[in-house]
Amino acid sequence: MGTWMPARRSRVAAAAMTIGLLVIPVTRPAFGGEKLDSAAAALVESFTLRAENARQEGAEARLRGAKDAFMPTVAVLADAPLSSRIRYSPEIAPTVVGLDVTPRAAPYQLGLVADLPLFDGFRRLNTLRAVDAQTDAGRALVAGKRQQVLLDAAIAVLSVMRDTQILEFRDAQCAAIGRILDATERQLAVGDATRTDAALARSRLQAAEAERERARSDLAASRATVVRLTGMDPERVAPPRLPGTLPRTPEAYEALVRTNNPGLIAARLGVQSDAARADAVTADLLPSVNLQVSRISQYGYSAALDRITDTTTRLLARIPLYEPGAFPRVAEASAAARQRGYEVQDIERTTLSTARVDFLRHKTVAEQAARLYARVVALRQSVQGMEIERVAGFRTIFDALNLRAELGDAEAGAAAVAAERDALSLALAAAAGLLDVDHPGAVGKRARVLPRAASRVAESPLARSGVPSLRGSHTELKPAPEPVLRLSRIDPADAP
Repeated sequence: MGTWMPARRSRVAAAAMTIGLLVIPVTRPAFGGEKLDSAAAALVESFTLRAENARQEGAEARLRGAKDAFMPTVAVLADAPLSSRIRYSPEIAPTVVGLDVTPRAAPYQLGLVADLPLFDGFRRLNTLRAVDAQTDAGRALVAGKRQQVLLDAAIAVLSVMRDTQILEFRDAQCAAIGRILDATERQLAVGDATRTDAALARSRLQAAEAERERARSDLAASRATVVRLTGMDPERVAPPRLPGTLPRTPEAYEALVRTNNPGLIAARLGVQSDAARADAVTADLLPSVNLQVSRISQYGYSAALDRITDTTTRLLARIPLYEPGAFPRVAEASAAARQRGYEVQDIERTTLSTARVDFLRHKTVAEQAARLYARVVALRQSVQGMEIERVAGFRTIFDALNLRAELGDAEAGAAAVAAERDALSLALAAAAGLLDVDHPGAVGKRARVLPRAASRVAESPLARSGVPSLRGSHTELKPAPEPVLRLSRIDPADAP
């Protein structure tokens, strides 16, 4: 055990100090200003981590106490009788030859006693092993709680980034549909559009506004979570750094989790602690031997002798023959240790299976995010082409509204899936014990939002014709003459 425990400690320490998580100043406009270490702030603000540290301090104290059990017990003995009278039967004067040393009352006693257990059925040794394993398990639990705190803070920052961008998309979608509605209502007044066109535009605007309010509510909740976890406003927090050293295959990642997962390390050490405690209970059935050294002085022993000093060294042996409940206690402790072992095997199987599933899921979500972003790019290009076709009279209001709604939903969906991909990446690192505060030379890129659409207003035929280009929800549109809209099907009520 002496060589195994330090190796475990070094692995736990190495697992907790591998990858930086948060905090290098960046210059993205949505998070402008100097960025602070949100990971360090989260560790300081976490009361659950403080509670775990306090629990670990108690475990360290128990370990010191288990080591002290091998030291001798030293005590000062003082005995002062308040009332004492010794009577003899028959009541006759004793025969005195020289001095009368017959005690007439209990004497005062003062002495020093040292008691050293030599053999106690290996109770102290097994107790020390149990407490040592439990203390190491507590260190792993602290590392696991630290990983969870860092993961929660990183996901909270990712949520703010995601919800901020989704709100931007929804704002731009509402603005674009609002401009289409204004143009439709003006053309309805001169007979170039129908009431159906105007009603459809109003309906799409109301739907877009509802989605925008929902996005605003989600952003407020995400901001509150960041403040709760870090004590800082999201604008002062840097985006999390994504892990850059995860294995490439599920098998390699599963092996990494089996070795470095703090929860699994703590569970295995807990099994060893329970097994050692079960061995300690068997000391009730074994003999014990103590070495005792005492020096005791008695004062006022008799009328003739004022003090007697006794210095004694003795061996005290106790051999248990029968103790009620000893065998049931041993059987109970052994059964509990086996139960714990089976539970840990199930925990390990579940954890490794979940790790493999999350690894494969991360790969799938990453591919999905790439496809959704490609869809966003294609839709932004479609908006550009649609505006050109609207000028030529080949597109209707219905086409413009549909494409705007599809683009807004696609951008919001892509932002959500991208955030999920990054959150899964951080969760994979946390399961392997790889998250920590940022440090110089940390590998891994920082989480990013979806790229904005490239600005090509100056090259667009619509720009030269005075018609605004709707290349994507991020494009800032300026007032310009309304495009000529192709009429949709005329309602019977509007027919001449």
